[in-house]
Amino acid sequence: MPIWLRDLVGVNRSFRIKLILSLSGIILLAFGITGYFTYQYNLKLFEDEISKQFSRTNEETMAKMELKVQEIVRISQLIVFNPQIEKMISQINTNEDADSFNLYFDKRQIEEQIMQIKFDAPYVTGMYLYDLNGNPSYFSYTSSSINELDDETFTRIRSKLGDTSGNLVWMNMELPSSLESSGFRKSIVVSRLMKNSSLNTYGMLVMTMDESFFSNSVKELTKDGTGKVYLFNQMKELLYSNSPSDSREALNLLRDLQHTQVMGRHLFVQSESSAVSFKLVSGTSIEEIDKKNRDLSQRILFSGFISVLVTSGLIVLSTGNLLRPLKELLQGLRKVRAGDFDTRIKVRTKDELAYIGESFNAMAEHVGRLIKEVYMTQLSEREAELKALQAQLNPHFLHNMFNEIYWKLYLNDEKETASLIAAISEMLKYSLMPVRTLTTVGEEFQQIRNYVKVQSELFESDLETIIQVEEEVANCKMMRSILQPLVENVFIHAFRNKVSHKVLLIKARKAGDFLEIEVMDNGCGMDQQTISKLLGREGASRQRTDGRESLGVQSVLRRIELVYGEPYRLEMISVVDSGTTMRLILPYSTIETGELKHA
Repeated sequence: MPIWLRDLVGVNRSFRIKLILSLSGIILLAFGITGYFTYQYNLKLFEDEISKQFSRTNEETMAKMELKVQEIVRISQLIVFNPQIEKMISQINTNEDADSFNLYFDKRQIEEQIMQIKFDAPYVTGMYLYDLNGNPSYFSYTSSSINELDDETFTRIRSKLGDTSGNLVWMNMELPSSLESSGFRKSIVVSRLMKNSSLNTYGMLVMTMDESFFSNSVKELTKDGTGKVYLFNQMKELLYSNSPSDSREALNLLRDLQHTQVMGRHLFVQSESSAVSFKLVSGTSIEEIDKKNRDLSQRILFSGFISVLVTSGLIVLSTGNLLRPLKELLQGLRKVRAGDFDTRIKVRTKDELAYIGESFNAMAEHVGRLIKEVYMTQLSEREAELKALQAQLNPHFLHNMFNEIYWKLYLNDEKETASLIAAISEMLKYSLMPVRTLTTVGEEFQQIRNYVKVQSELFESDLETIIQVEEEVANCKMMRSILQPLVENVFIHAFRNKVSHKVLLIKARKAGDFLEIEVMDNGCGMDQQTISKLLGREGASRQRTDGRESLGVQSVLRRIELVYGEPYRLEMISVVDSGTTMRLILPYSTIETGELKHA
């Protein structure tokens, strides 16, 4: 036999290994199911938490940008509503023919006022005060990062202002720059019409800033290198983005985004500022979320695997102690099977296994005592040999021997054992009579009582037997020993796996012109296929699952068929795990006094 097959057979025969494997499998299945649903639940919570955190970060970034925008608004208001600047510009506009010195003096005053304000805003890369003709007549400041604004740029800026009533207009434009290789530098342009208290326009303010003005505020959203940021101005135009390659359709979708949404491989959230009417849309990579989810799942799997190993180890240790009584019981049964009835097992616990162990010890002691009393006590070898020879010549010797043992036990005040011997003696005497000799229902039931008594004393400790015989059928004729095989079948098959609360009900009654005898039990029951096999119905084999014929039931069926024929029969009704009812339908015929013959 191959080694792997021998190991597999060994595992199949070991109850301890099968128990460990079963418990480990159950625990593994429970861990797997629990882990799966826990992972799915935690995954949903994790995604929701990431979405909430990202939304909060987006809102915080929007709040920072709002402060910066309001700072620009404040600077523009300091310039536009500065009475000194407004006065100097009005003088320049009304004194077009003034000499150069006065004109220079007025512009110098404007420059001093603006540079004072500009000192608080180092991020401003350019600032211009245009007159109504589009010339930077009042003030012009440009850093090294960009060049002077040309006419085309001014025209584009002026076209955005329209009639804005002096509100700030934010734009993203490519301004001329000598530092960039392309000749242009992306910048943020802020402009507004300069209006006095009478709402008359007296000029135009233009300020420029690098994109770092906004990019410094969104570092928290782009720190992993995969985040995307889109800032839209009050006219829903893209003001700043760190992803310039998006299509127009994608930008339109992001501009109209109203809630958290997955687009492509990013999760996008949005925040709007009611104060400055800006909208910030940011996206985080789904791959980063998936990576964190994979890390979470690996941790769950690892912890589950460690838990299964620890649990399996604990099961191995615990089952060794729990199954020790069963192991000792198995060893004891093997010794009893080999004929050693002096075997006893040590009862270590107080649970169900302790009851089994105590029952085994009691059974071994009882059986050993019976064997010694019945076959060995006070019998010499010579007497036993003579008795055996006599038994071969005359079967009635056994009946006489049991009768002698009965009286000896009875006189020794061992009445319980004596009654058991008496029951066996009566059964032997009854069985020695010719099978063709008729008997009565009363006598047949008396032998059944003897048989049940022997079974109860020797093997069935937890058995409840109910025998009911109607008076009018007690003297009814019936075949000898036809009921005993059915009752024996109950103990052999119905109660084979039942440990406690065994109930056997046997009753006889008159049903019309028939004698009905029922044998009912609460044993393991049978399915219809097994019943068909036992009754030998057409198309069903009479062989049992172990290959042998059911001789007891078959003998009863055959005797009814040969002696009585139709319509007399044996009926069987059974439910698996609930019990079986066997019903004999026999002719009803009473025996008159002196008619019954005995062997």
